[in-house]
Amino acid sequence: MLDSLDRIDRRILNILQEDATVTNVDLARQVGLAPASTLDRVRKLRREGYIRSTVALLEADKVGHHTIAFVSISLLQHGAEKLEAFRSHVENLPDVLECYHVSGESDFLLKVVARDIRAYEDFLLHRLTSVPGIGRIHTSFVLSTVKHGTKLPIADA
Repeated sequence: MLDSLDRIDRRILNILQEDATVTNVDLARQVGLAPASTLDRVRKLRREGYIRSTVALLEADKVGHHTIAFVSISLLQHGAEKLEAFRSHVENLPDVLECYHVSGESDFLLKVVARDIRAYEDFLLHRLTSVPGIGRIHTSFVLSTVKHGTKLPIADA
């Protein structure tokens, strides 16, 4: 799908990934188009699903989430019904920022935030383990963040 984008569309995507608060006028100046044409392109990129959403990325520590954990989950059974039940339950857990169905020793990998270790323990014992069918849970706590990014690499072509 990326092949269907021209150099300007790719440039727009790269700029918006760096700073989605850029004004349309500044964006237009940076890509060398009129503001109306730039706005049309951004709307098209949204409509076609290249831009999923525009959000503010918060600093976890500043909003009281001092603990980040990566949690590997192995299910007891692997039928479509069991997988969907797990997915459904996890989607309703606000502590879970990300959930991936993965290959390997585990079935799912979750990124979980918590106020502290006790809050994580409460999450684990009262919310996560209430999901039927979990066979094994392995938690790795983040000690420090070496790199955290949200920008996908897109060549300007």
